[in-house]
Amino acid sequence: MMKLKIFFFLILTASLLFAQGKRKIGFIPFENEAKNPKYDWVSYGLEYLFLTKVSVLSSFYVPEKNIFKKSLTKSGFGSRPIDERMIYHIGKSSGVQVTVSGKYKVTGQTLQLEVIYSNAFNGSTILKSNHTKPLSDLFIVNRIIIDELINLAGNGTSDTEKRLLGFTLTNSIQAFESFVKAYMENEKQNSRIEVVTGLFRKAISKDSNFWEAYYNLGIVYFNSKQYNDALKQFNKVINALPNFDKSYYGRGLIYEKQKKYKEAIADFKKVTEFNPNDYKPYYYLGKISVLDRNYKEAQENLNKAKEINPDFAPINYELGNIYYNQNLYRKAIDYYKRAVELDDKNATYHLKLGDTFYRSQIYYNAYNELKAALALRPNDPIAHFLLGITVYKQAVLEELVDTFLDLLSNNKDKIAVKEKKFKKKTAIDPVKKRQVYQDMADSFTKASQANPNFMEATFNLALTYHEMGNPELAEKYYKKTLQINPNLIRAYMKLAELYTETKRRQLAVDEYRKAFKLEPSIFVQQQTLGAEHQYINVYKIFRQELEDKLQRNPNDPRNNLVLAKIFKSQGHNGKAANLLRKILTFSPNNHEAKNLLAKLKDY
Repeated sequence: MMKLKIFFFLILTASLLFAQGKRKIGFIPFENEAKNPKYDWVSYGLEYLFLTKVSVLSSFYVPEKNIFKKSLTKSGFGSRPIDERMIYHIGKSSGVQVTVSGKYKVTGQTLQLEVIYSNAFNGSTILKSNHTKPLSDLFIVNRIIIDELINLAGNGTSDTEKRLLGFTLTNSIQAFESFVKAYMENEKQNSRIEVVTGLFRKAISKDSNFWEAYYNLGIVYFNSKQYNDALKQFNKVINALPNFDKSYYGRGLIYEKQKKYKEAIADFKKVTEFNPNDYKPYYYLGKISVLDRNYKEAQENLNKAKEINPDFAPINYELGNIYYNQNLYRKAIDYYKRAVELDDKNATYHLKLGDTFYRSQIYYNAYNELKAALALRPNDPIAHFLLGITVYKQAVLEELVDTFLDLLSNNKDKIAVKEKKFKKKTAIDPVKKRQVYQDMADSFTKASQANPNFMEATFNLALTYHEMGNPELAEKYYKKTLQINPNLIRAYMKLAELYTETKRRQLAVDEYRKAFKLEPSIFVQQQTLGAEHQYINVYKIFRQELEDKLQRNPNDPRNNLVLAKIFKSQGHNGKAANLLRKILTFSPNNHEAKNLLAKLKDY
């Protein structure tokens, strides 16, 4: 009678613990009591079977393996026996409500197993069960563990879940042993792909219908970028077992990687039909919709993925991208922060969070996140570039330059550089001001070294040296900028300004001439230079040079294009349009003329 009361008390405790619906379960690797390494694979096998079956149940979810592993290490797992205090710390660190742990011993071909279900809020035991079975019944033992967990929760299972729970990986324990050992090899720091694939093939040789092994072999090929071999494996499984969801997921991964989004969407949707509790296809459907800027659909799929597994960092990252791409930076911050919390070793998450803090004018936080990104990825050019402009903002100085933030948003329609003149009078201490500029120069230098074609970083480096009063280095990097992009008008104008300041007036005029050829409207509006050039009318000089060239060669496309731009800037749109049509008669593929004429379509 006492035992019955204790049992009902345990069931009541479990019911209270599981009462609020979906619960987070932590699987702690089982201890091999016999210390015989020959059977270490049993613990890995139990974990694989457990995670595979729990993943189809809507009542439960398990934390990401790498996140839970950190919690285990932090709680002292592996260095001392598991006790209530350790379970409590695991729960506190990982957020799991219930843990499944235990120990086993294999004697001959007999498996003795003790399973412990614990309340992770206080470490107390909810239920303990013991099983003695032939080792070949490992699959049956795992199903018993799953059934005990379901009974403790008292939530029942749907017909779809029952079907998925009934799916048999293999009936061969030898095949499963090779399969698990392949996983063990794959988790090693210096794993050898030939060993991993060899073990999966061995598993298949022992059971030719071991479809999970075919699928995992395909995943190994996928991870090593052998996409054709991976595709063969997934298609083989799909042809043999059309209702096996994982093979569609694997093939969807290949299509997504190859940017065949239509095919990827079809396969990921197929996975959700077979296993609606799998968060990964919803995540990829959301990710593809973000790329397609279909934000409503992206949000629906990503929120569904998050509902199933709130701990998958990439979901939060893509949710952040929805708002980032719409310039709603402050709304994006919370999602990027959550992604960083879940995976603080991901440089991309820190970088995007730092970028978003910068755009939200929260410069101190931006600085910290960019430093964190660089600690993880020291040669990231974008992180160095952003750090350079953040240093300036954080020092409460006027803005030096708003450069190419559209580049970071992948907005190809807004490539421009706008410069704001730095105010010479500022309250900042001169020594500190000098250090700020030096930090900026260091960051922009590292950005341009990491990516020699990073024109924005090189141009900002030139601007910084210009403001620091270092004309030699400023000139060097203005010229380097123009090597990267010969059409950057601002670089010609700044270089001309530098030459004027250093009394090299003829060189300055030469740079203004180059700018005139690209954008003559600048000189139509402001025709004369300043007192340093004795107010010479450069527009008149450049215009006469242009007329002389056209007289010698009336059909030269480039010079006619400059004249068309002059007409347009003067409001003579009809003249400009006629001249552009003339250019296109003898230079029909002149894209600049086409684009300019399109803007003058009414003339």
